[in-house]
Amino acid sequence: LTLVHDMLVGANLRQEVSVICSGRIISAFDMVRAFALGADVCNSARAMMLALGCIQALKCDTNRCPTGITTQDESLMQGLVPREKSYYVQNFHERTMESAMELVGAAGFDDPGKFPRSAICRRVSNEKSMRLDELYPVVKPGAFFTPGAAPAKLEQTYAAGANLTVV
Repeated sequence: LTLVHDMLVGANLRQEVSVICSGRIISAFDMVRAFALGADVCNSARAMMLALGCIQALKCDTNRCPTGITTQDESLMQGLVPREKSYYVQNFHERTMESAMELVGAAGFDDPGKFPRSAICRRVSNEKSMRLDELYPVVKPGAFFTPGAAPAKLEQTYAAGANLTVV
């Protein structure tokens, strides 16, 4: 996520592209962290599956889901009652969104898109935490067009991508 956001910013293309983040987005904090790292939108399939009653039996692709969520077997589907379960999904979604906005507000912001990397810390060892902007330095718009303006590793990645031929 950070790489995508920073590459777009450094190439002056960020305003042209919406970044949608998914994968391991379960809690309000996961969403806020994704926004701080550059996401415009977050998808949360796993959290909604859990709210629906998924027990992570890892049988999704076998047609033998014991909760009836990912099966076409009518005997197993009896465990899934959409009229009842939809309330849980709606409730989880509403509470997660409320919590995310509470986190944003508690940090002094009124818009998740304004949440900076510097507002979140990550533990890097038992004794040390670092701000996300220390771990992932912020790239200035157009930095790839001024030698030395972007972090060296990002400049190398951008230069390598610029030499690719699309077939």
